[in-house]
Amino acid sequence: MLLLVTCLFCLFNRVISDAENSPRIIIVGAGSSGIAAASKLFENGFDNILILEAENRIGGRIHTTQFGEYLIDLGAQWVHGQVNNVAYELAAPLDLLANTTWQSIAYDSTGRKIDDTVFQDGILFFLHNLTELNVSDPSGSAGEYYEKQFSIYFKDHPEINSTLQKGLLRLYNLISCSLSAADTWYDISLKGDIEYENCEGELSINWKKRGYSTILDILMKKFPDPSKELPVVNNTILNTEVINIDYTADNGSIKIRTLDAQEYLADHVIMTTSLGVLKENYESLFNPPLSESKITTIKGLAFGTVCKIFMQFDEPWWEYNLEWRSFNFLFNETYINKLESDENKRWLASAIAICAVEDKPHLLAAWIAAKGCRLVETLPDDMILEHIMELMHTFLGKDYNITKPTAIMKTNWTQNKHFRGTYSFRSVDSEKVNASAEILSEPIMKNQTPVMLFAGEATNKSHYGTVHGAIASGWREADRLIKFYAKTS
Repeated sequence: MLLLVTCLFCLFNRVISDAENSPRIIIVGAGSSGIAAASKLFENGFDNILILEAENRIGGRIHTTQFGEYLIDLGAQWVHGQVNNVAYELAAPLDLLANTTWQSIAYDSTGRKIDDTVFQDGILFFLHNLTELNVSDPSGSAGEYYEKQFSIYFKDHPEINSTLQKGLLRLYNLISCSLSAADTWYDISLKGDIEYENCEGELSINWKKRGYSTILDILMKKFPDPSKELPVVNNTILNTEVINIDYTADNGSIKIRTLDAQEYLADHVIMTTSLGVLKENYESLFNPPLSESKITTIKGLAFGTVCKIFMQFDEPWWEYNLEWRSFNFLFNETYINKLESDENKRWLASAIAICAVEDKPHLLAAWIAAKGCRLVETLPDDMILEHIMELMHTFLGKDYNITKPTAIMKTNWTQNKHFRGTYSFRSVDSEKVNASAEILSEPIMKNQTPVMLFAGEATNKSHYGTVHGAIASGWREADRLIKFYAKTS
């Protein structure tokens, strides 16, 4: 029996690998989902594969780059969880990952340090409600739910005065926004949060001195043994923006046009662009137009942003050790009003925290929620540096001898037309139109053949917004084609 299975597998591989019979597969986007799909297809005998990538690099929203003496991640940074997480399962056996030890403290905008017990207990309560949602009526927003939970919590903690309550709630709102890439936690669907599957285990696992782009090398078999590398990069064309996909031909051939006036033909297209790109371009990208349900879903699912500002210092002025130190900010209304009165500075009110970076002792990273991101991306670096120095002196200046960064580097996900943000989430409005990742992931069929396939984190119903969700979606669509040709061979 084993011999028969082996023979059938070899026969299938020979059929697929035959240049005349191998289906033409074009993957739009060389992010983690596109590379995952291509790698699995190559491993299973498909060899007529081409990836068209609009950027000048592979990786998509994984973007590891050099900053001074360190590698930093402008995009995905941590592996979130250990159980049912394909990124962890790929990297952990290779001893590439380490758990992040948290040590978070908070200051208010008068420069006063918040009592550690008050702050830490509140954070733990918030995180518990974030991961252990159990409600009878899941309608409404996550923000409404959290506010109700905290109203009960604050009654049980009379030592937290009303001013501190407001500051804490505002911080939890911003943290929630950073996790979902939303503008406010009132936008986030409570039902979506309940149905989202958090992977058990540590939620902030770092890559030591490496970056998240290591996962791409693992997927392509370049790491740990370069001699086994799959021909993914060799079959990727960079700086190639797809502007139209025409699948009207009766013979099933798909014509892909690019911004540089090139045309490519395919039997199948796997679309892995971000939901932000689909939102902006779905009307011009597809011929014939997408179905009404697909359009409703693209418009209905939410896609937001989070940004980071990396700062390099000659010497750390904070206590740097193996723990991951995070300075969190509680803004009072007076300081918020002051910032809001300056159209260039108002982004500072969206600052969540300034954090040390694992294994990089001379770096700090500021995390900014969506509202501030859209503004900070438009400002020059010298102005951002001036503003962030004000922020650090206002909150931390009484306890720390703050020095000026020697260099900064910010993210630019919203302004970049090849992304238009960072990751997707289910909003309150998503529920109103029944928009779902399942609908987005449905392939377009023609003559009982999947001609247009959709992958990417936004198409993963359980793990949207994550790299492991994106990888799994790429494998899913590769498996769809593998199974299709297994039936027809």
